[in-house]
Amino acid sequence: MYKLFFYLLFSPIFVLAKDFGTEGHVFPVLEENLKEYLQKKLKPLSEERIETKLIQAARNPKPLQLSEARVARSFTYDPTYILPETIQGADGEIIASKGDKTNPLEHVELDEGLLFFDGSNPKHVKWAEFQSGKFLWILVNGSPLELEEEKERPIYFDQGGHLCEKFGIQHIPSRVTQKEKQLLIEEIPIQKEKK
Repeated sequence: MYKLFFYLLFSPIFVLAKDFGTEGHVFPVLEENLKEYLQKKLKPLSEERIETKLIQAARNPKPLQLSEARVARSFTYDPTYILPETIQGADGEIIASKGDKTNPLEHVELDEGLLFFDGSNPKHVKWAEFQSGKFLWILVNGSPLELEEEKERPIYFDQGGHLCEKFGIQHIPSRVTQKEKQLLIEEIPIQKEKK
């Protein structure tokens, strides 16, 4: 009996709802959504942080872990490329077939060599300045922007070490020049000053 009484007492069957209407004026909520407000405030801060990080990364890129050249070493790099797929023109004519080999040095000649060195090492910078011929300077360590301002010439950085890896450079300073249809890579130890 008590069970039935409690069941009926708490049963939703007998719940009645009634709309009592609206008394007085209803005003819209003028406050900004807290979530939207916080996102709006944090967005410029996060954009500012990202911009600061990008500027910092450009000014001081992550250095490559290359050791100083102790012994002179030279080797060649063959830039011959094997096409992975057939290349067709707009009209469907075959320009080059899959498996064809092409060497860009058969069509163009490099008018500048490449120097890879540590821009934070004064001996390396001096070495680069005294190289005869036209060279692009490519840093593996140091600040390219600061050195560019100081030396008033374009300076590049081998971000991620892609060029050093491609050419097989393991020690710095290194010089890359064209030798016939290949690239000559030289890892050159800097001579110690005589006292």
